[in-house]
Amino acid sequence: MMRLARLALVMASTLTFASTALAQQEMTVEEIANQISTLESDFENFSGTVNTLQQEERDLREKLQNLRERNSELETKRESALAEMNDRYQRLVEDPTIDIAGAQEAYKQAVMAHQQNKADIKQQVSLVNEKAREVEEARVSKHSLINEIETLKEQRNLARVDRLENEFNRTGELEVSQSISCDRQETLGQCENRGKLMAKQKASKQYLNTILDGLSEASLARENIEKASPNVQILGSKTISNGFSGAGNYGVKLAVELRGQLPQSQACTLLNVDMRYCASEQRPGELQAGDEETVDSSVMHPLTIRSNVYDDEVVIDGVSYGSTPLEVMLPGGEHQIEILKYGYSAYAEKILLKDATAIRAELEKSDYSFTRGEKIQDILYRDVRGPELVVVPAGKFKMGDLVGNGLPNERPAETREIPTALGISDTEITVEQFGNFVEDTAYVTEAEKSGTCASLSDGRPQFNEKLSWKNPGFKQSESSPVVCVSYNDAQAYAEWLTQKSGFKYSIPTEAEWEYAARAGSETDFWWGNDVGYGKANCRNCGTDWSNTRPAPVASFHRNPWGLYDTVGNVWEWAETDEGVVVKGGAWNFTPSLARVSTRMELPSDFNSNYIGFRVVRAQ
Repeated sequence: MMRLARLALVMASTLTFASTALAQQEMTVEEIANQISTLESDFENFSGTVNTLQQEERDLREKLQNLRERNSELETKRESALAEMNDRYQRLVEDPTIDIAGAQEAYKQAVMAHQQNKADIKQQVSLVNEKAREVEEARVSKHSLINEIETLKEQRNLARVDRLENEFNRTGELEVSQSISCDRQETLGQCENRGKLMAKQKASKQYLNTILDGLSEASLARENIEKASPNVQILGSKTISNGFSGAGNYGVKLAVELRGQLPQSQACTLLNVDMRYCASEQRPGELQAGDEETVDSSVMHPLTIRSNVYDDEVVIDGVSYGSTPLEVMLPGGEHQIEILKYGYSAYAEKILLKDATAIRAELEKSDYSFTRGEKIQDILYRDVRGPELVVVPAGKFKMGDLVGNGLPNERPAETREIPTALGISDTEITVEQFGNFVEDTAYVTEAEKSGTCASLSDGRPQFNEKLSWKNPGFKQSESSPVVCVSYNDAQAYAEWLTQKSGFKYSIPTEAEWEYAARAGSETDFWWGNDVGYGKANCRNCGTDWSNTRPAPVASFHRNPWGLYDTVGNVWEWAETDEGVVVKGGAWNFTPSLARVSTRMELPSDFNSNYIGFRVVRAQ
């Protein structure tokens, strides 16, 4: 009884402790976890006590069974002693000398032993019953303790949900910078607004990652993030700085105030717990029956876009976001989604973004053909694009020296045909574009391998092992035409474009190059027979770069078909039936060699700091 009294005292204090815990409204997850740990420890100790009580009950029942078995033996002995004593009495009648005292004593002892055993049985039954009650009470108490522990676990899950929501729905500020290249068709204001939108999207992604990293259960939340739809609300932003950089890109730096939001009880999804822990009350962002739906444009929602094709282009509200698969953060509200790929019908859909949304677009092949003047730019990978191409139409033209100012290898002039429209890069390939190729493939140019990039000295090419496309011997920027590349290097770049885009790229044939450069003209230069002053970068042509270095691409007017720098700047590789030539003249060559029909025949492995290239693409 003392043991049971102590056990009852432990149970009473334990259950009071748990009940008090449940009554507290502001317990942390850690406090509840500590209480659960304490109760589980008590439960283990209590389970040991219950096991001891059950063993004691079994021992008492075994002893009771032994007493009952002995009772049968004692009953037999008593009856035997009684029979012996009766026999002695009968014999005493015939023979008074017979001693019956021994028989009487034996019977007396047998009766007393039997009676004592019956008393022991009665007492043992009482002990067994009492112990059985203790065991039953202990079992009930054990179940109550289990219930208290499970109730605390429920409380812990509710506290985990509340903690996650509090940790997620917090406010913070980030400074972000975004650099973009303004499209030629954009106004400065449009370019700035696009830069700010992209900066806010970057801030939303960064802040979402910051929130996830700071969660108490960050690992679990990240495991389940794809099943949930957390978002970020932009509370406000202010411009810290903006303007054009030295590389020609427009940069925006913003201070953005943000707040995380978990719509529609997604805390349960992130924690992988039953939704009942999130369904007890209306959570922020949820609608109840009868509520009017509104879309908050300050809240950024994740949008996932996939399609059935590769190397497509996703345009959202008129802004290109690269290719699918794509995940972006956009403000709530209506958005126009377009997915484009050459040779396929465009996908277009207007969506109302009010939560995490996924789009799966099915693009169908179409009977596509180039249109004269059309601009093309293929997505290569991630946010890397190929060179911008302009479409030149199919047609016939007169090729060679049409004016009479040419060299012998430009004659006789002849009519040539370009049978199909083609896309040709509107500028010479730039340092940045060639750098993307090198970064992706670890390509090493022939000049870097052999130290054979040439520069002009006293009008003659001199090879310099220190020169390469990265260091051509003069100052250059990412928008400068790449030089110190051989025809073989240029061909490797074109093959890479083919692999990445899925369209056939190549170095233009001489006929294709001259056809596009003439743009329908029959004069030495597309604007006439005189080079003029300040119209192109060639020796003594009156520009800041003349006889100094190449100009950044597109520094001069484009021809009627949209091509820049077909006169001067750098010579460009072209293919012929007999080998390769360079066309167009260069920054350190006389204007007479910048005529459209001029051609210099060179080995395919030759490279210099005045030769570059452009590419063409088939439909």
